Amino acid sequence: MKLNKKAFLAVAISALLAAPLAAQATEFTFSPTGTAAGNITGVSTIDQAPGSALAVGGTAAILSAATGGTNTGFTLYYQANLQVLQNTNGGIQFSNGTDGHYFTFIAGFGEKVVSAQPYPGTATFALDATNPVNYFKIYANTSSGNNLTGSGFGVGTLILSGRVTNEATSNFQVSSTTPVLLDQAGVDNWSGQKTVTGAGTTDLTVTIDMVNAGYFPNFNLANSVAFSFFNTSAVDPFKQVDPSQCINTDTSKCNAGGGINAATSIGTVNGDLFLGGANFLLQADANESVALSTRVPEPATTAMLGLGLALLGAFGISRKKNQA
Repeated sequence: MKLNKKAFLAVAISALLAAPLAAQATEFTFSPTGTAAGNITGVSTIDQAPGSALAVGGTAAILSAATGGTNTGFTLYYQANLQVLQNTNGGIQFSNGTDGHYFTFIAGFGEKVVSAQPYPGTATFALDATNPVNYFKIYANTSSGNNLTGSGFGVGTLILSGRVTNEATSNFQVSSTTPVLLDQAGVDNWSGQKTVTGAGTTDLTVTIDMVNAGYFPNFNLANSVAFSFFNTSAVDPFKQVDPSQCINTDTSKCNAGGGINAATSIGTVNGDLFLGGANFLLQADANESVALSTRVPEPATTAMLGLGLALLGAFGISRKKNQA
């Protein structure tokens, strides 16, 4: 079907008005002190230290998917300390704890099992938008979180919050079901708790809803849409950090006697479909970049609309002259 020139021009202008600006990875300014005197420019990567992720209902969901069941949803909770901030060349611009400034991360969101092979095998996952749990938060504090006890995560001053809006990939492969020690990071603090062996990756996008301008001075959410991109590896057993015996949520904190007791919910062999509990505990290591997509200001939108109407008017005048 052919469009006449007037219709084509109208469609083109509508597309121009509707087209969003693409988000690109952005260098940003961060202040560990929360004041302008502490500003660090040119930050490109937020590298989190290895931490813990607990898939609440994860083992049960994988078993259900592997045996043809339909109960394949679960909730993933995550907590970690900051490790370093880096520039685009990999140079370290800030290390967690410098001058007494510490930062911790907590997250929670729903996933569902897309496919699951019998163990040993691979399971793949997707974001479950129907799960009411969905948050990502960064806190500033005067001490780091305790990886073993779970104390100190998700407390202090909230400096950034958002929600998971896309999960490009997520998977975990169990390479061996032969039980091994879960805690292999130095001394075993888990009294001989066993786990399966495996590894996986997750690629997430978080839409940022709130920032503390003292810590992120060039994040203007009134004029920009901000995204945070995560590349996360997950492994068992734990070899770089103690597995957390308590996992914080957005509303229940381990240092206040709350949180989720991971030690009593992963069964005899963590992650085993038949010897494990309903939950699956994983060592998680994430790095993060940020992108800002500028919103089209209202005056610019009006100007483009005016230009479009002027072009349509000019086309109409030209057409009338040709018909005269």
